[in-house]
Amino acid sequence: MRLWRIETIVPACFLLFTACGKGSPPSTTPTSPISPTSSPVSVPSGTSATHAPLANWSGDAAVLSVTGGAACGWGTTPGETRTGVDWRVTIGNGEVALDEDMRNFPTDDVPYVGTLNGRNFTATYSNGADYLGYACEFKGGTLGGTFSEDFSSFEAHEVLMWGPPGGETTVERRWTGSRL
Repeated sequence: MRLWRIETIVPACFLLFTACGKGSPPSTTPTSPISPTSSPVSVPSGTSATHAPLANWSGDAAVLSVTGGAACGWGTTPGETRTGVDWRVTIGNGEVALDEDMRNFPTDDVPYVGTLNGRNFTATYSNGADYLGYACEFKGGTLGGTFSEDFSSFEAHEVLMWGPPGGETTVERRWTGSRL
């Protein structure tokens, strides 16, 4: 779904990565898009005061557990919650993309990609081998859950990791989300 905007996103990412000292620009190798369903989810147009552009879902999270060393950002204390997190969810042909925290797109969002089996989904995210070169970069994560029967909401379990091998921090979160 994002390929139609690649001409805008790639140059912007290059400038952001270069300005932030993130080294080389992102790959411009095209990837296969997730095909839309027969009734695609509409994307709100423009920027609103309450939701980021491209967000089509809103989610609430609760931190279930934290193990290991220090962690960056929110969600480092069991019981901590966060509400109104913007998501971009795309579903089609047995595949699902769930992009968490669209207010930080395209630099610090968490773009999960995976499979959809009926209403159940499993998805992963990996930040690549050079994640240790930056402060607060996630190593990766997993997200698994279930959509409601009408696909208007989801419940999910997330496990995010960061830090060096042997000194990783792992955070587990429970998410509930609903279509905007």
